[in-house]
Amino acid sequence: MAATDDEELDKLRDFWAQYGKPLMLGLTVGAVVLAGWFGWQTWQARQQNAAALAFHQVEQLSAANQPQQAMEAARKLAADHSGTAYAALALLVGAHEAMAQNDPSKAAIYLQKLISETKEPALVALARLRLARVQWAQNQPDAALATLKTAPPAPYAPLYAELTGDIEASQKHWSAARAAYQQAMTGSHVDATLLKIKLDNLPNDDHAAPSPTEKSHS
Repeated sequence: MAATDDEELDKLRDFWAQYGKPLMLGLTVGAVVLAGWFGWQTWQARQQNAAALAFHQVEQLSAANQPQQAMEAARKLAADHSGTAYAALALLVGAHEAMAQNDPSKAAIYLQKLISETKEPALVALARLRLARVQWAQNQPDAALATLKTAPPAPYAPLYAELTGDIEASQKHWSAARAAYQQAMTGSHVDATLLKIKLDNLPNDDHAAPSPTEKSHS
């Protein structure tokens, strides 16, 4: 038995001499990776909490009718937590406050930043819709229509179509406006009564001024 024990011990020593260091290195690396993963998770949680608190401050400033402070807080949140949902929501608040202060140029900056940095399709679609309204308010109908050309998620499609109709109608492009309103009517989240009024109030095509698209084909 003693000889057998010695043989087993010798085998263990040989094994450790050959594989001990790689095993220890692997265990050490694994521990470091695991610690790093937990550290990353902790850091992310802290960042998320910080962004949530910062957005709460933006909301409070907006509710307290402090537009300049709200816009600055929104700008800072977007810079510190770029690409997060809280940053996107803060930029929407900032754009709203800018429009309330009759500053469409600043509102457009907030919305364009949101569009370029946010990956959430619904938030990007909402930002595009609001940006088109801002551009229209800036007397930039062509830019507004171009902004609305990007296909949104399905729930936003009727809203895009209705705003397209409004802009086309403001430019006396009656045929294009009618087509857009009719497209909007197919949606379920629209005011069908208001859309019908808009359609009924459009002049006949016989007196229509051609849209830029129609001109290009004439």
